[in-house]
Amino acid sequence: MNYTRALEFVHSIPKFQRPLGNANLRRLLECLGSPQESLEFIHIAGTNGKGSTAAMIASVLKEQGYKTGLFTSPFIEVFNERIKINNVNISDEALSEYIWFVKDTMEKSNAYVSEFAFITAIAMVYFKNAKCDFVVLETGMGGKYDATNVIDESVVSVLTSIGLDHMQYLGNTIEEIAIEKCGIIKEYGTVVSYPNNSVMSVIEAQCRKKHAFLITAKGAEAVDGGIVYNEKYYPLNLRGEYQIQNAAVAVEALQAMCRKGINISPEAMCKGLMEVQWPARFEFVRDNVVIDGGHNIDGIKALKKSLRSLYKNVILVMAMMEDKNYEECIKEIVPAARMLIATELNMPRCLKAEKLADFARGINSEVVVEDNTENAVKRALKEAGDEEIVCICGSLYLAGEARKIFSKNILQND
Repeated sequence: MNYTRALEFVHSIPKFQRPLGNANLRRLLECLGSPQESLEFIHIAGTNGKGSTAAMIASVLKEQGYKTGLFTSPFIEVFNERIKINNVNISDEALSEYIWFVKDTMEKSNAYVSEFAFITAIAMVYFKNAKCDFVVLETGMGGKYDATNVIDESVVSVLTSIGLDHMQYLGNTIEEIAIEKCGIIKEYGTVVSYPNNSVMSVIEAQCRKKHAFLITAKGAEAVDGGIVYNEKYYPLNLRGEYQIQNAAVAVEALQAMCRKGINISPEAMCKGLMEVQWPARFEFVRDNVVIDGGHNIDGIKALKKSLRSLYKNVILVMAMMEDKNYEECIKEIVPAARMLIATELNMPRCLKAEKLADFARGINSEVVVEDNTENAVKRALKEAGDEEIVCICGSLYLAGEARKIFSKNILQND
C-alpha cells in the first residue's frame, strides 16, 4: 500500500541531521514555495500541556468558523493525527502524496532534514494549500532549535508548564530548559505563559530581551463542568486537575488574539472548550477506566493529583520508556495505588516489565507482572472492585495501545 510505504520512508529518516538547526529546513521550505510565510500561527512550547492547550485553542477557532490547522506530536493511534484541519486528520491518500512530493523536493534541492523537520514541512505545505486561516503549531521537543521555529512570526507565542524532560537535549537544569523553550518568543511579540513559578524570572527576562509583551495566566479555579477564570465561567470537556490551568492559558491566548482584532465570540469560546477532545490525557474510556499519557515527573505528579480527586482506590497498569526518569515517576505514583500491574511494549526503548516491578516492590507490596499489554488490562479489570478505578499510565505509547484495545471492544465481555 502506498500509504504504508510512505510512512516507512518517513520513519527511515534520521532523527537528527547535521548540521543542527533549521538552515536546511528553511532551504527545503523555500523550494516548496515558503508555505509558512502565508500562514498565521499560534506557536506553543512547554514540557507538559502543549497538546491539550493546542487542542483547546484549535477547537475554539474552529467554532468561530476559521479553517484551523493543528500540528502536534506524537500521535496516539495513527500517524495522521499529527496533522489536522478542523479536527479532521489528514487522509491516508493526501499524506502519501505530500510525503512523496516533499521527498522529491528534498532530494532535488539536496536539503536533507530530520524526520520531525520533514513532517513539519509536509504540514506547512498541506495547511497552505488548504488555505487555513490559522495554524496551531506545537513544538516537538524544545523551542529555539525546534523545527517549528522556522516561522518568523506568530500571532501569539504560548508557554505551557515547563519541567525537567529531554534533559539530554535541552539542558541539565529547569532554567536551561526554560531558556530553550523561550526560543519561540518573537521580537515585539505577544507571549502567554502558564504560571511557571520556578522559572518565571527566566521567562520575564527572555521577554524583555525580545521586547515582547508577557501575559501570565494564573488563578483559575475548578467548578462543576468547567473553570472560573477572571470571574468568568468557562465549560470544559477535558477532565483532570491539570487541565484547569491549561484552559486558562488557552483562554488568555484567545483573548490576546481578540485584542489584535481577531473576532472570537464568547459563544465560540464556550462551545469550543465544551466540545474539545484530546485523547490519553486523563481520558475515561469506561466509567472506571482512565488513560493518561503522562511520562515525566511533572506529568505523573499532575496525574496523581487528579486520581486523588476521585477519592477511589486505584489499580495501575504501567509501562515506561527506559530513557525517562522512571524511578522518580514510579516513586511518585505507585504509593497512590492499591495495586500495580507492570507491563511493557514491544519497543527497544521500553523498560522491561520485570525491572519496573522490581523497583516498585520496594514501594508497594501488591505488584504483579503481565508482559502483554492486553493481558495486563484484562487483569486490571478483573482485579478492580465496584468502586475502584483502573488507571493505564506511564507512556503515550501505552496509552495508544490501550485505546486500540478498548476501541476494538476486545474487552467487551471481560
